[in-house]
Amino acid sequence: MKNYMNKWVLLGLKVIIVLVWLACLWSQAFAAPILSEVMAGLYSSQVAMRWPYLIMGILFLVCVEIAFAAVWRLLSLSGSGTVFTAKAMPCVNWVLGCAAIATVLTVLVSLCFLISGWHDATMQAMDYYTIALVLGVAVLAEIGFMLLMVVMKGLMHLFQRR
Repeated sequence: MKNYMNKWVLLGLKVIIVLVWLACLWSQAFAAPILSEVMAGLYSSQVAMRWPYLIMGILFLVCVEIAFAAVWRLLSLSGSGTVFTAKAMPCVNWVLGCAAIATVLTVLVSLCFLISGWHDATMQAMDYYTIALVLGVAVLAEIGFMLLMVVMKGLMHLFQRR
């Protein structure tokens, strides 16, 4: 079958996926624990949230890793020209499922932060609103990504029917 995607593009994308996996592993081992500890150390309202933030952060990163495993498979299917076949649908479903779980985790972190930090005298209003804004933008971006995946899934169904 004819190769529909340039092998160098596929190789470049796979290198990026490997780098993302490595970044996720590094974040699980270092960034998430340090960030949750720093938040607990800086703000008195966040002390009790250290472990929930850490657990949700690690689970979020696991979702990213699983989704990128499915993307790797989609890239392999693309290289063989079978990305718009039924073989690809489970991969798309995995990406969509991981995105949904990651979005729920981000919403939970956002709600925990908004509630626990609301009347924290140790947290400046600028910190509170900046963190809340970043979390809100993350939730919107995740919802946008899920909607894009739903559209792509619909296009794949349409293409398969033809």
